[in-house]
Amino acid sequence: MAHAELDRLQACLNFALDTLRKEMDNSQLPPLSQHNSVEHPLDDPTTYLPSTALFNARRLSLACLGELKNLIQPPLDKRLDEKFSAYSAASVDTLIKTSIIDYLSDLSNPSEGIPATELASTFGLDSQKLVPILRCCAANGWVRETRDSSFALNRCSRTFIKGHAGRRLNLSTPGFMSVVGAMPRWVTESDWKLSRSSAQTAFQIAFKTPLQRFSWVTQNPQALIPLADHLQVLGDTSTPSIVADYPWEQLKTPIIVDCGGGEGGLVSAILDAHPSFQAIVQDMENVVALTSSIMKERRPRDIESGTLKVEAHDLFQSQPRIGNEYSFILRHILPMYQRHDWPDEEAAAILGNVAHALGPKANHQINISMSIPNVDSTATTSAESFLLDGDGKHSDYCVPSHFGSASKLVNAYSVHMLSLMNGCERSLREWENLVKRSGLRITNVYPLRAHASVIECAIDA
Repeated sequence: MAHAELDRLQACLNFALDTLRKEMDNSQLPPLSQHNSVEHPLDDPTTYLPSTALFNARRLSLACLGELKNLIQPPLDKRLDEKFSAYSAASVDTLIKTSIIDYLSDLSNPSEGIPATELASTFGLDSQKLVPILRCCAANGWVRETRDSSFALNRCSRTFIKGHAGRRLNLSTPGFMSVVGAMPRWVTESDWKLSRSSAQTAFQIAFKTPLQRFSWVTQNPQALIPLADHLQVLGDTSTPSIVADYPWEQLKTPIIVDCGGGEGGLVSAILDAHPSFQAIVQDMENVVALTSSIMKERRPRDIESGTLKVEAHDLFQSQPRIGNEYSFILRHILPMYQRHDWPDEEAAAILGNVAHALGPKANHQINISMSIPNVDSTATTSAESFLLDGDGKHSDYCVPSHFGSASKLVNAYSVHMLSLMNGCERSLREWENLVKRSGLRITNVYPLRAHASVIECAIDA
């Protein structure tokens, strides 16, 4: 009996894992192991940029694993997995909030672990509640149960230690689950179900406010710093690739303007790589104060010399920086990892203001995570074509064009943007329409070693 799809996926996974292993050896990386008590370089995309072949091999491996799960797992089990995944996130949040993560990391022998009863006694908790929470984390690969009811950190959970990137993500954002819960009713039953306004979304229903999300944050400043830190980490996951994979040396303009640049992490990385550049970070008034203090601390010489400037600017107003000497970046505004997840009307207005400021030689870049329509999920594609410049002589494999499970984060963020601001991730065709509507044209698209790409635009002459 032929098991064509299963056989193709198995062959594809074997090929991807063989390539992954080879590329890790070529990069002189240590073997991967969940039993290690130290982080692996591949664990933090904000500090380590893999080779293109290694990035693609890992993405293809995850795509194959996801398709195998979809093929084999009973649909009811799959649905239950999704339904109860909220408890998985809440369980990790519990370990972070209680500082159990930090406590386990400070043990003299962190790989051995300690009994849950000892943890419960140390933190004044009920061990009967703590054990199921720890086992839920263990089932999702965050901790290890070293013996019955004793637990230790594994390699991946070290990202949640205080000061590490996973801790700064602040996934336990107050109200997040309320927005998730409100989304189905908003889409199917509410008076706003046909509205595309950024002020008529699941966010307003969950927070019981008439304010658009950004306006709400402005009026609740206690939410600003955690949100800015959260978004900065998300943006930082693509920063090394943006710096390495975009041809900055070809820019004909000497000054980079990062519109809605947040804490200035991207321009800092660009200036480190290209010290001859100058940069301006623009953001709203309440964000600029934070950005200015960060930049004065981290880059005092650039601030004093005028190489780096921080200024307040409302993106819905005319762009004050006009002419050929400026190139504009919109990373935190329109795409994934953004501060304002604007729908088409607002996005076109923002792009239009930049278009009016561009000179004929200037470039405008949008760092995005592009939505790839998966028109036919059963279409076969050569596995080698995902990794190499294959010659088409190899066997075909069944892999979705959007890489299936490897694109779950992008698609989940699209629904998140929808629920917060009536925004969404866009396909290239949708970006072309939006950009043209704003008086621009796409001149190039640069894929990144991240969940994003760079779209380069110029004036549509």
